[in-house]
Amino acid sequence: MSNAKLDLASNPDAAPATAGAAKALVKGLALVDLVAAHDGPTRLVDLVADSGLPRPTALRLLEALCRSGVLRTDDAGHYRLGPRVAAWGHAFVNELDLPAMAAEPMAGLVEASGETCFLGVRDEASVVYLVAVNSPQAVRPAARVGSRNPLHCTAIGKVLLAWLPEPEIRGALVAPLERRTANTLADPDAVVAELAAVRERGFATDDVENEDGVRCVAAPIRDHAGAVAAGLSVSAPAYRFSRDDLFRLAPEVLRVAATVSERLGHSATRTDTQATPQ
Repeated sequence: MSNAKLDLASNPDAAPATAGAAKALVKGLALVDLVAAHDGPTRLVDLVADSGLPRPTALRLLEALCRSGVLRTDDAGHYRLGPRVAAWGHAFVNELDLPAMAAEPMAGLVEASGETCFLGVRDEASVVYLVAVNSPQAVRPAARVGSRNPLHCTAIGKVLLAWLPEPEIRGALVAPLERRTANTLADPDAVVAELAAVRERGFATDDVENEDGVRCVAAPIRDHAGAVAAGLSVSAPAYRFSRDDLFRLAPEVLRVAATVSERLGHSATRTDTQATPQ
């Protein structure tokens, strides 16, 4: 750092040049974001309009980005993401550590709610719990890291299923479904209808469906591509966690799940890849 400061002091023209390069970098990254946000190739006229940059400036930056492999053009002169972005994305995904990224936000959710927070992923027809941050209260749900529960009757399981293509959902709901409690939805058609409600409101509930005396509310965690990678839940004994409490706490669970999603590279402004089952 000290050498850099000395160089700037001895060369007064260096500081303005550095500032100009930084501004160009910010503008260039904004153009890359615009290309990434479009579904398909992007026209120059649209990039100029959306960025607010003068056409010559936008064209100069786009040409530099194409030379570096960050963007590329097709035969029609439209812009797409380039191979360098794919290499960066691959490196980013390889370094992801979901439990480590989720631990701090989950601890905050436990502090805010006073109840236990779980993170789980899908394995075939089961939820596997990767992280559990326990409630400070003596009476609390008993699920442990590494334990499993069915998809169809858990809140996390429902968010893991809800945004899958319908054939895949049906494939995971093979009758007869296990009836864990009197409230369990054991009919695959009833579960499919419940999953439609989950997609509509954005979160899932377990109203004493998996374990007697336990309620749960969960939200999806999405990855850089918008796919549901995991589910995040708050779970508590039903005697102190009413059905109204599930819906009252849902916005906070959604907020924390969104925080973890952002750490995985998900942008809330882009279209999710599992938005509409087919």
